[in-house]
Amino acid sequence: MNILFSATRQWNPGDEFILMGCINLLRASGLEFNPIVYNRNPQIRPKGKYNRYNKLDRAISGGKYTPFLDNSYKDSHEGSYIDLIVLAGSPEWRGKRMNSLYELVNKHKIPMIILGVGSAREFSFDLKCFPQSELDAISAARLITCRDERTSTGLSGLGAHFIPCPALFSADGHESPRTSVRKIGLIYGSDQTVNHNRISSETFDYLKQIYFWVIDTYSDVQVEFVAHYVDELTTFEIDFPGQKICYSYDSKDYIDIYSRYDLVIGHRIHGIGISASQGIPGVSVSHDLRGETARGFCAEIVRVGDALDDVFGLISSKVDNIQTESHRLIEHKNQVRERYVELIRESCKEWLR
Repeated sequence: MNILFSATRQWNPGDEFILMGCINLLRASGLEFNPIVYNRNPQIRPKGKYNRYNKLDRAISGGKYTPFLDNSYKDSHEGSYIDLIVLAGSPEWRGKRMNSLYELVNKHKIPMIILGVGSAREFSFDLKCFPQSELDAISAARLITCRDERTSTGLSGLGAHFIPCPALFSADGHESPRTSVRKIGLIYGSDQTVNHNRISSETFDYLKQIYFWVIDTYSDVQVEFVAHYVDELTTFEIDFPGQKICYSYDSKDYIDIYSRYDLVIGHRIHGIGISASQGIPGVSVSHDLRGETARGFCAEIVRVGDALDDVFGLISSKVDNIQTESHRLIEHKNQVRERYVELIRESCKEWLR
């Protein structure tokens, strides 16, 4: 069985954590398959330039030429070899980078399931917000799960389910209850990196105040930083001299990286998610509406600008109750897994042995 997953590779590790979780859930449901990626990396599929070139390529070469050569699905492929398409989370489940995928769904009537999608704004599922090609493809989806209430409400007419993001299963099988806080992971971000991977100066300054407080207050606890994007390594030493930072180009390495910690604090929602997958409680610093996703990871959510004394008190409470929080998180994960497996098995009956 060939499954085509819509995700990004070598761009945002959070997208790959969601992908890892989707793959684990499908396998836990009893499916055996070859995973293929429809890579939405903006270097591979830039919104404007790619679409102009794509039209020209098709006109000149009959669709046989592809302007990128990475190891992912090409638009020039004859898509009939795909058995199932899975939208693996992310707010980017609509728009120009998705055009070719929805064309594939509609042309070949390929079954599709949508797992853990979200949105930063309210919308209605009609021609005011979606082109016809997206309406047709999404309407035909066998299963839709949404990681926030906005998206669940917008797609309620299609029977969408409101369930935590699949990143909760990115490290499936690595759960380990935490009994005390011996090491804290702080997710580093910078306002100096590339667009869509950098944070605002306001968020950056707010995080720094929290992180310096953690370092000073928990001087008897080991503290490490985690970077998700390579450009962040260029500024870290200036911002936090003498501190340790962990990074890898390979998203799967973050299972081991985050496994070191008993508590994780930061702005990367899916850094909180891959930690939660291992039974590690988190404090999510939300800088936009997408931050609500962290509720599905049983994380405490603070918003940029919240009174710092309140945030410090919340972190202290989390440290003091880490054992209870960790056990609650693992039980939550087990319950959500059962619900996902039931829904996936129901929508993929013909491929189950």
